[in-house]
Amino acid sequence: MADFSERVFVFNGATLQAALDDWTAEQIAAYPHREELIRVTALAMRDFLSSSQVARHKMIIPGKRSRAGAEGT
Repeated sequence: MADFSERVFVFNGATLQAALDDWTAEQIAAYPHREELIRVTALAMRDFLSSSQVARHKMIIPGKRSRAGAEGT
């Protein structure tokens, strides 16, 4: 597994979606017999980035929509 301890990732939701869609398409093209696993993996990544763990570890900076929702709570 890669060592991510010194890396910083910078992307917004649109960039993540585009990159993940590209990755999914490339993986399916290379490994068509593993399509279901590849799609599940991409969904797991989306789920992880929406998780309480990501919020708890402060891995996101809220956007306008998120801040507006937080003010109402």
